[in-house]
Amino acid sequence: MSEKSAIRNPQSAIQSGFTLLELVVVLTIVGIAVSFVLPSLERGFRQWRLQGAARDLATTLKFTRNQSVAQRASFQVVFDRSRNVYWLDRTDAPALAEPEQAEEKQVRLYALPGGVKFLAVTVGSTRAGGERVGILFSPRGNSTGGEVEIGDERGRTYRVNVDPMTGHARVGR
Repeated sequence: MSEKSAIRNPQSAIQSGFTLLELVVVLTIVGIAVSFVLPSLERGFRQWRLQGAARDLATTLKFTRNQSVAQRASFQVVFDRSRNVYWLDRTDAPALAEPEQAEEKQVRLYALPGGVKFLAVTVGSTRAGGERVGILFSPRGNSTGGEVEIGDERGRTYRVNVDPMTGHARVGR
């Protein structure tokens, strides 16, 4: 072994790490950057929550139409506007009269996320004024048609339209 390789360089051991001051400066810069980015992320999350709620609603309406055709029975999606919940139910033998009975009747309730609510429900061409209203799907795949408008506290809205001839649901703004 040579003498040069056996002697360690004391300067390289000292310079290999970070100083406490360097770490504090980097953490401060990261903290400032996060404080600027976080509010915009929160706005994005609210928008995604509203958009997701509209898509979930459209999916439930599509599923209801498919169940009507597959089971050759009339089904409806019932909207309880005061509680911001909705569910799928048969029209010939409704399983659910009150949302509080959903668990015992084994009916799945779909709730709108926090901050999102039903703004308006139109069945056919008539704007529904009641607390509870439903869009009906027949075994042939058609429906009463309608539009469900949901929105958030910031005034952003989405509409889910149900075509009366085909029963297909689509999301719009």
